[in-house]
Amino acid sequence: MDLNHPLAESVLVPLVTAFFLAGAIRWGLGEKTGVRHAASAVGFTLLLGLLLILGDPVWPASTGLQKLPLVFAVLLSAGIVIDVLTPNKMVTYGAGTLGIVMTVLWLSWPQFSGADLTVLLPIVAAALLMLGSLLALLQASATSVNRPSMVVMAALGVAGASFNAGSLVLFQLALAVAASVGGFALWNWPKPRLPFLASAVLTAGIGGFAVSLLTLLLTDIRPWALVPVALVFFTDAIARRLPSFGFQRPTIEPIYIAVLGALLALVASFLALTPSTGDELYYQ
Repeated sequence: MDLNHPLAESVLVPLVTAFFLAGAIRWGLGEKTGVRHAASAVGFTLLLGLLLILGDPVWPASTGLQKLPLVFAVLLSAGIVIDVLTPNKMVTYGAGTLGIVMTVLWLSWPQFSGADLTVLLPIVAAALLMLGSLLALLQASATSVNRPSMVVMAALGVAGASFNAGSLVLFQLALAVAASVGGFALWNWPKPRLPFLASAVLTAGIGGFAVSLLTLLLTDIRPWALVPVALVFFTDAIARRLPSFGFQRPTIEPIYIAVLGALLALVASFLALTPSTGDELYYQ
């Protein structure tokens, strides 16, 4: 098996690494501390995925892709600190709001400095959608697989959209987000075991948003093509109101989320089907 194959780097390695690392953290740190910090496996796996896909970090970073590893590292660090001190929804949302603002400003600084409203408006709209999506994500139970299920389906939507918009590197990065969260989610279905706390919410949630933002900035994708991706984060509210048909709620709700999320991901992918110059202009 060639681990240098793009699909191995972006799917197989993150999936397996996140699964085993989450278990290692859980058992290595003990019952209480291990359970609280197991979600950090998602962030550490994503950093590994970035190294495999993008190569060694570049400093000073001048392009959006070069800045991405630092974005993930800062988000992971902030999430770990929150999980150590107080894994609270409002604290996580406050840190996430700051993370979204800083991510948008840093990745989009050339567009902001140019003050071109035709470019700025989609960026601002994307940030506002992410703020709402983050709040919806945090409304889901941290101990069920609902949170990671939404992140996985949203990341798959970004992957499909970026692929159809002509960016294979962003396609790989979005798949890495989905696979890393998916590996962790395997611990939580059908029986919840490890909570999806701030370290995972910030790195995978906002990190996934960073990848979608780069898709918006580096390709010719229609800006509104990514709206269905944001809607994925509201599927938990729908799933909680659908009938259980005799199944346990933690078992059936992620299935509802997966089905609804898959439909939205397909819509995003379809809307991104447009003539695009893709990555080649970025690398010239």
